[in-house]
Amino acid sequence: MAMADKRRHGRPGAPSDLDRYRAAFEQSRDAILFLEGDRVRDGNPAALDLFGVPDKATLTTLRITDLSPACQPDGRPSEQAAIACIDQALHRGKALFEWVHRRWDGTEFLTEVLLSRLDLDGGPEILVSVRDISARRETEAILQRREKELAEAHRIARLGGWTADLRTGEIHWSDEACRILNMDPSRPDGTLESFMRTVHPDDRKKVRTAIDHALDTGHLHVDHRLLDPDGRMRALRHRGQVESDSDGKPARMIAALQDITEQRELEDNLRRMAAILEHTQDVVTMHDGEGAMLFMNAAARQFFGLPEVAGRALARAGDDRDRSGLPLQTLSVEETVRHVHPDWAARKVVEEGLPCARQTGFWEGETALFDACGQEVPVSQAIIVQRDEETGKTLQTSTIFRDITERRALEDRLRREKTLSDSILKSLPGVFYQLDSQGRLVRWNDRMMTVTGRTGTELDGLNALEILAEEDRQATARAIEEVFTRGYSQIESRLITRGTTTPYLFNGFRVELDGELYLLGVGIDITERKRLEAALRQKASTDHLTGAANRQRLDAELKRALAHHQRYGAPTTLVMFDLDHFKAVNDTYGHEVGDRVLLGVTARVSRELRDSDILGRWGGEEFVVLLPETGLQEGFDIAERLRRVVEDERFPPAGPATISLGVTAFRAGDSPASVMTRADQALYRAKNTGRNRVMMESEDEPAL
Repeated sequence: MAMADKRRHGRPGAPSDLDRYRAAFEQSRDAILFLEGDRVRDGNPAALDLFGVPDKATLTTLRITDLSPACQPDGRPSEQAAIACIDQALHRGKALFEWVHRRWDGTEFLTEVLLSRLDLDGGPEILVSVRDISARRETEAILQRREKELAEAHRIARLGGWTADLRTGEIHWSDEACRILNMDPSRPDGTLESFMRTVHPDDRKKVRTAIDHALDTGHLHVDHRLLDPDGRMRALRHRGQVESDSDGKPARMIAALQDITEQRELEDNLRRMAAILEHTQDVVTMHDGEGAMLFMNAAARQFFGLPEVAGRALARAGDDRDRSGLPLQTLSVEETVRHVHPDWAARKVVEEGLPCARQTGFWEGETALFDACGQEVPVSQAIIVQRDEETGKTLQTSTIFRDITERRALEDRLRREKTLSDSILKSLPGVFYQLDSQGRLVRWNDRMMTVTGRTGTELDGLNALEILAEEDRQATARAIEEVFTRGYSQIESRLITRGTTTPYLFNGFRVELDGELYLLGVGIDITERKRLEAALRQKASTDHLTGAANRQRLDAELKRALAHHQRYGAPTTLVMFDLDHFKAVNDTYGHEVGDRVLLGVTARVSRELRDSDILGRWGGEEFVVLLPETGLQEGFDIAERLRRVVEDERFPPAGPATISLGVTAFRAGDSPASVMTRADQALYRAKNTGRNRVMMESEDEPAL
């Protein structure tokens, strides 16, 4: 109930209490609202200021959700969430929660809200206290970021901390220290004994001695090893100090713990590098920033015939480093270059190598050196210049030389062998190819570029299947795979050659080069062979006089058609015909004219047939026409058309000719013999009923 209601009920002492409540209400720094249901009944000045509402009259027209965005950060609609919170306060007496409010100008801010139930004479009311906590949350977020950044810095530096209570022996470890020591961060407390168990057994005595020494001196300084659970050895460093109590007795030890494994490894690597430089067969020299030689390894001293001073740095005379045995010319880089190089090589180094290395930090090239006997030795030379990043001043110039006499001889041999292999590849009668394990071209001969019309750039790395006819690629891919699995394969495919395709016989052998598997092969153009094979097949399957299919091919085609019919039920018709009175033509005009008539009839009939139809000579003047996908009536119509076109044709000097035809259709259970028998019987009826006519099979003729 609002304060005006309290005055209306005239409670004892109301005026003075009311004044105190009103003063607290008006002067509170927290925004205070009174709600009736979800509507605002009253609010203090802090509420007007917090929400930016113009005046109290406006405030008392609002619902509490009018001062909130549509939804809270968790996705709940503000109206639904507000009702739930009010219900909680009414049932439990209080409800404390965080809430996103919206000011009159639309800006949103985070608050802490306390809903309190007031049990008044007129019934319960809700008192709302609102406090803006956005600044506090921002400060907390900043602190969390700072803590996270500090923890991340410690993680990157592998730096942890620990504190030991010297009276109880307990140790508290930081999170990073726990990670370094492979401890459970959720249980960071331990004892000195538990810590000692993490130390490498061989270092435990050293660590105990260092701790005892720290109790006397106040300072801890010890390095030791730690063996990880995975067997990896790490190096740790502890640096700390001891704090004493009021009686001067050691009370606490505070220390920093750092993982120095990488530092130790770097130091070890540097020592190994120094040993490598001293024992390498390469000639290594180092000059300081002013050009004087600092170091020459044992191989260099031996190469130039200088006294051995193994493992000792060399520097300018007068310094504390030993330059004994070095010629005076090594006091500058340029003088050293001219002293140890032939003229041509010295010019290359001075004019090209040193300027490039001083500008970019590195130069490499092939030069030559004079050895101890004054002989010119070919070398590969690398110059490395180190500079101060801030001033750009040269700090050190290092040079590495490697004798390449044997390499030069090997390169000459390889050049000769390459010339020979290139000559062999050019002389091959076909295309040569080398494929990697992915089927990509890595080498080829000139003939490959000539026949495909592709440049070397286009062929380099190209998938070999892309230069083959598309319908041949799948089978060729299997053949390539077979080469890599079995060692050899051979296949016929069509090579795409300048807009057309050419049949080639390809073979491939698996070889291993430098540890990698490759396919080497040659492709031979088999166009002429294919032409001859086709001609032989044609000759073997056609009648030598008429060019129609011969009896052998007819037998094969008939069996194939019957198998197709029996499997798929496709209609198929067979027509058998022969020339009427052909014996009279031979007797009258001779066999030569008779042959011309046979040729003419064959040609005329062929022009009426489809590409899928097959015309064959069964024997003498007898022919067979196989009509796939053709029913009996349609076959009859085709036969009638053939009869008419032959009848209308003239075959000089014999004149006109006629044919008689028998037609039958495939039936279930047919054999080649049964089909031919029915066709022959139909032809027989055509001849016996006057010739020059077509007869279909009789329905009463059984399938034989």
